[in-house]
Order: sequence, then structure tokens, then C-alpha cells
Amino acid sequence: MMLRRRTIATALAAATIAPRLAQAQAGVINIGILTALSGPLAAPGRFQMNGFNLARDELNEPGGIELGGRRLRVELKVYDTRGNPAEGASAMQRLTTVDRAPVVLGELSSGVVPAVAPIAEENETPFIMTVPTGPTLTRGNNRFVFRVNAHNDMLGRALADFVAQRDWRPLAFIAWNNDAGRGGVQGMRDALPSGFPIAYTGFFNVGEVDFSAHITNIRNSGAKAVMLFMDEEPGSLAISQIRAAGLPVQLIGTLAMGSDRFLARLDAQRLNGMVQYNAFPPNAPIPAIQAFSQRYRARFNEEAHGFAAQSYDGLMMASAAIRAANSTSGARIRDALARIEHRGVTGMLKFDAQGQASPPVYVTEWCADGRRSILYPAALAAGCGAG
Repeated sequence: MMLRRRTIATALAAATIAPRLAQAQAGVINIGILTALSGPLAAPGRFQMNGFNLARDELNEPGGIELGGRRLRVELKVYDTRGNPAEGASAMQRLTTVDRAPVVLGELSSGVVPAVAPIAEENETPFIMTVPTGPTLTRGNNRFVFRVNAHNDMLGRALADFVAQRDWRPLAFIAWNNDAGRGGVQGMRDALPSGFPIAYTGFFNVGEVDFSAHITNIRNSGAKAVMLFMDEEPGSLAISQIRAAGLPVQLIGTLAMGSDRFLARLDAQRLNGMVQYNAFPPNAPIPAIQAFSQRYRARFNEEAHGFAAQSYDGLMMASAAIRAANSTSGARIRDALARIEHRGVTGMLKFDAQGQASPPVYVTEWCADGRRSILYPAALAAGCGAG
């Protein structure tokens, strides 16, 4: 019986090592990618893939990742999850057991991660998130789950600190009637100083386009500022209707509302003075950001996007961990990820004991000319054109 168990264990180990060894012998290393190439998340999925593709190409310029005295070209094994947990789990199972990717990156939806994370742990394959913001995703005591980007609580704390400094009280919210919207509102409430007055909180369902009832309620509440927890499409509608109603409030937005792409939906006049938290101001006077933004625009002919920058950093951290581990063993790469520091495009990145990095969070403001300034943190404040 003992001999039979050893034979099975040896066979399983061989099955794990053989595909990766074959990759190395072929001079390549396959990195797993989960993203949305179709469905409602396809647009942000494109930005995520732009970041991965740019990092891959830059890694391959000198011949690939150096491992064991030779260079392995990086190839991306990409699966479309469409933001669906079942499809995410199926793709992760294939990446870890069939493709034998030594590390997997990506995903867009926080709802997919709980379906993916146990598979990463079971197969000892590090999974590095580059976009999902659910705060609890790195709190499950899963040693193989990491995240390079700030989560909602970190974003909310920065914005709440800024709102409290400006004393924009009382505050109102219009938010999606889902986990993201309700979680965002609760996170802001928790982050604001105790007793900070909230005049109104209204929720809307995905697909709703009429915000007139919320606008009336906000007007009657006496709120001085309105926080919009939503993405680009409903955000542009809400802002247009608030401005058209002449509601004299300070507008506060989210990550989705601080880019040239959002400006194209509206105009500078309606956005003027609006603020939003931001994980990556593409025009900031920071050398690493400026260099990345120039390379990104040259490659994709558009303004650099935060999801692309975060995904670029994720793949660069994975490659650094592979070099540090000098191995394609998932367990060894995981240990290397836990100890390395990486100066990325989004800032200095180091994972804490829960696998969470702490990149800077900014607050930017729309200027009258359609550019953006940086208001927060004060040490990095910069005028119109910096955000």
C-alpha cells in the first residue's frame, strides 16, 4: 500500500512538472490571464489586456524572463470569463491543471474572485488581482491570492479624508442597488468622521436612466455635495440631469469618471469642478507615470488607463517573483511574491501578510478646459493638466 501511494504521488508530481518543463524546453513561459473579452465588462477588459500586452512585449524585448541562465519568452494564456463566476472557475481550473500556468493574473469582477481563489490555493498557483476592489477578497487566509490595486476601503478612506477636509456637509449619495453600490456607500459612511451628516441616500437599479426623483430628494435634503457610486454610462446621465436641474451641489465621482473617455460622454462645462478618487492620474508629474503614459499612447493611441497601469504592474511583479524564485514552481513564486518590493508605474508595491499592496490613492478635479488637476494627497498636488 505504501509503495502504491508513493507511485501515485510520483505520478502526480510528474504530471505537474512535465508541462512546465516542456514550456521551458521550448523557450517559453505561459502566464495565465483571466479577463472579460465579451459581455458587459468587455470595455474595461480591453484596458486590462492593454496593460498585460504592453508588459509582455517589454519583457520579451530582451528575450523574456531570465530563469536558470536562459531567457524564456512570455506568452499569455488568456481566458474570457465574461465576469461570470462559473466561467471564471472553469478557466482557472484549466489554467492550473491543464495549461499548468505557474501564475495567473487579472479578472475584473470582484464576484468572480471567490470562485477562482480556492482553485488557486488547491493547485498552489499564485493568483494576482489587478482590478477587483472588493475589500474582503484578500482577507480569506488564502496564501496564494494577491492584489496590486487599492480596494474600496482604501479608496474610500482617501476620499473621505478629502471630503472631511473640505467640510462638504451634509453629503448625499446616489448609488447602484447592488453589492458594489451599497458597499461603496457603507464604506464611505464608515470612513467619514463620526457624526458626519448624511442628508440623503438613494439607490437605483442597473438600466434605470431617470434620476429626477433622486434630484428632487437631494434638493429637499439640503445636501451640499453628492457622491455618485456608478460607472460611466449612468454617471454621465446623472451628471447631465443634475446640471440641467440647476442643483447647486459639489459632485463627487468614482474611478470611472476621471478619464478622457468619460469627458467624451459629456463636456468640460458640465464636469467643471467635479472631483473623483483616482488610482492612476495618467498625466501626473511623476517620472514613472509619465514614461508609462507616453509608451501607452504610442502603442494604443489613447490616454493611459488605470486598469492598464495596474495590470502592467501585476505582470511585472509576477516576472520579478519568477526571477527571484528562479523557478516555475507556483509555491516558490508565491513565497517570492510575499517578500519582494517592486517600484511600479502605480507606486511602490509590496504585499502585506494578506497579499494586499498599498499603492497611492489620489483625488483629481475636472478643470474648465477639460483637463484635470490633482488635489490629494497634498504632497502631490498639481495644477490643470496633471490629473
